[in-house]
Amino acid sequence: MEKQIVRIEVPFNFDWAYGVTIEQIRKDLDELEKLGVKEIDIEPDEAWGSLSIKIEAFYEREETDEEFQKRVAKEKRQQEEQKRRELQELERLKSKYEQL
Repeated sequence: MEKQIVRIEVPFNFDWAYGVTIEQIRKDLDELEKLGVKEIDIEPDEAWGSLSIKIEAFYEREETDEEFQKRVAKEKRQQEEQKRRELQELERLKSKYEQL
């Protein structure tokens, strides 16, 4: 198993409502680049029946050793739980059909 690339949201106040100047956008983009942002998602959003846009900034990095270990341990627990459930189901089916 290898380390994965994780996508991290960068908290940033996109104060672009009701119009924004190109100068402000350029300034914000420069600031975002300094923060390591490589991608900006712009999506439609709806809150309380009012349409708007949702803007989020992200950067990517390789997961840390601790994050990697936690992910591997979580996957192992999930696999063990799945195996336990499947074995339990197998025993249930065996007992059901052995009686026939």
